[in-house]
Amino acid sequence: MVARMRLLAALLLVVWAVGGLLLTLEPAHPLPGQVVTDNSIPLVTIRIYLDNLGSPFWIGQLLGNLALLLPLGLLGPIAVPALRRWWLVLPLAVAVSAGIELAQLWIPDRSADVDDVIVNVAGAMLGFAAYRVIRLVARAVT
Repeated sequence: MVARMRLLAALLLVVWAVGGLLLTLEPAHPLPGQVVTDNSIPLVTIRIYLDNLGSPFWIGQLLGNLALLLPLGLLGPIAVPALRRWWLVLPLAVAVSAGIELAQLWIPDRSADVDDVIVNVAGAMLGFAAYRVIRLVARAVT
């Protein structure tokens, strides 16, 4: 049973990784008048998110960035037992997110944003928290 769950989690992670890379590393197509700029100052974009909580566009951006690495935190510890500690998931999430953002420096109409790294890593940590809660509930039930 454990081996099957580990295999399923690994397969889902591979599908997630391919989908995430296709989503984040292909050229973007901004709307007319939409400006795409890089941001290296922490909390600038997060402030925009918070100032525009009524905007479906900005809420979508925030939730998308949270969701991007959530599977890493949720499924990573199942697929790779070495990731069963948050302090091991955290640097992996930083590395993956920073790698995506650095790659976006060279992709047309994409931007690199330090706040994307912050929100992506928060999503991975939310996924890890969900993993821990699910694990605790499963232990309590059995």
